[in-house]
Amino acid sequence: MTKNARLPARSARLGTGKEIGGAVYVHRRYEGVLGAIVAKAKNRIPKDFEYHVVKYNYRTETVSFIQCFDFDDAPEPTVGDILYVDRFGVLRRRQQPADPEIYHHKWLLVSDDYEGFDVDESRQRSLRWLQLQDVELSRIGRKSYWERCVLPRLTNLGDE
Repeated sequence: MTKNARLPARSARLGTGKEIGGAVYVHRRYEGVLGAIVAKAKNRIPKDFEYHVVKYNYRTETVSFIQCFDFDDAPEPTVGDILYVDRFGVLRRRQQPADPEIYHHKWLLVSDDYEGFDVDESRQRSLRWLQLQDVELSRIGRKSYWERCVLPRLTNLGDE
């Protein structure tokens, strides 16, 4: 573990959130930083749809409401079903795939005052896995690759 790793930063424009690929992800508790567009889109989703993460795509103006039931408990939480509301208010649903996606750097989606998990511990975990050699960054978003190729190496370092 000699690779010199640098942690990503929270969204500079919002003060919290993970920006990637022209979109920003925030925990539900912080959805207010995204403004009226989320409030408007939220009116389109069923009242009984439980979501944990909100994604806003700046380019397409689409708001995604994402289930992530293990957000507070798992170091790399699992992405579940997603409801998308496009700029015209059209609602679409995506079911969780057989090989689900996972979130890395979950501490970016919250502020330091978040009480659902230890934010500093999550930040330190990010730093540890970023230092690992030969991690295929294009594949780490899938749970199967993470559990097969990265997690055992973290476990050997004393994580888990």
